[in-house]
Amino acid sequence: MRTLAFKFLTLEGVPVFVYHGMSEGAEYHGPARDKKYCVTRAQFHEHLSHTRSAGFSTTLLTDMWAPSVPNNVSTSKVVLTFDDGLASDYRVAFPTLQEVGARAEFFLNTSAIGKEGYLSWQQIKEMQKWGMSFQSHGHDHVDFTRLSKSAMDRQLRVSKSQLEDRLARSVDFFAAPYGRNNEGIVRSTQEAGYRAVCTCRSWPARSGRCVDRTVLFRHTTSREFQRLLKCNALGYLGRLARKPLYLPGWLLMQISPGSVGIRILEE
Repeated sequence: MRTLAFKFLTLEGVPVFVYHGMSEGAEYHGPARDKKYCVTRAQFHEHLSHTRSAGFSTTLLTDMWAPSVPNNVSTSKVVLTFDDGLASDYRVAFPTLQEVGARAEFFLNTSAIGKEGYLSWQQIKEMQKWGMSFQSHGHDHVDFTRLSKSAMDRQLRVSKSQLEDRLARSVDFFAAPYGRNNEGIVRSTQEAGYRAVCTCRSWPARSGRCVDRTVLFRHTTSREFQRLLKCNALGYLGRLARKPLYLPGWLLMQISPGSVGIRILEE
């Protein structure tokens, strides 16, 4: 009976997690609105420990979304992704991943590479040698839903070509900044040669044009993480149940995006 209940509560798909900034300890010195995204080294280490003890291993999007992999088959795999290409990816996340032999995907804004607070090309190449993968977050970190078709195409193609030229690896995935995605973005990424768009819809990912990802926050508890890792329906449905709480923020995002930190590209 317990086995049947467990199967009923388990969703199909692969857990794909999203991290942003990381800190060495509990301290945080950035903008207040971004604090919730800043996971500590201890939290990240705990996530990796839970992953290993639960029998999961990390993999890359390219491996899971290869044509030879059957669609929607449950596996003991998890994909770790990092958005924005922040310096803490190298300082905190990278050595922690090395400790346990884990791999991860890093989504970069090519215009930010080498700037203060962001990864440098030298760091990126070092991480790549250790098995890390790098994908596109656009050339600039802007709201793609507000771009013209020509501006969007340029953002997608410049980012892809720069990463591929510098790293000599195919760039197949695009993660929309701020998690803001629509059908026009999906079409443009396919035209630019990407395999899929990564979203921030909290749900286990299944192969297709869009890859669902689940954001991990500073306030994500150990119990919640373990539920999300095991694709437990209670963990994901709990995320959906909290959606109405974010309605005021969503409305403000539509009316005044700059007030919540969303950058609009001046064309």
